[in-house]
Amino acid sequence: MNKNVLAIIISVLIVGFVIFYIAVIEDNGSANLTGNGEMTELIDCLAENKVVIYGSKGCPACTQLARSFGGYEAIESIYVECSTGTAEERRKCTEEMQSNFVPEIQIEDEVYEGNKDPASLAEAVNCEF
Repeated sequence: MNKNVLAIIISVLIVGFVIFYIAVIEDNGSANLTGNGEMTELIDCLAENKVVIYGSKGCPACTQLARSFGGYEAIESIYVECSTGTAEERRKCTEEMQSNFVPEIQIEDEVYEGNKDPASLAEAVNCEF
């Protein structure tokens, strides 16, 4: 196979992957939550009920969970970043997490590992959603 043809095929594959990544992975579900007052009210209610989400931005499940609420910025009042966070956040993860897996969601005395959707968390603490 000619080197030029091979280079073109590889270039097309790379461009296709980048487009797929941007279209599907990066924007997966977060666009429809931006500016959603109902989601803001839910997050405020979760914070009032002392819900804490421990996570890592390098964790795909954590990113999916954050996106379900509208992104990391939306959940900053209930989210603790365990890998790239401040020294205080990393200390909280070390001292307060009850498992070694993220995302870990703490609600009162209950600990949940893995993803829970906004509706499940709302139901767990009797918040409207």
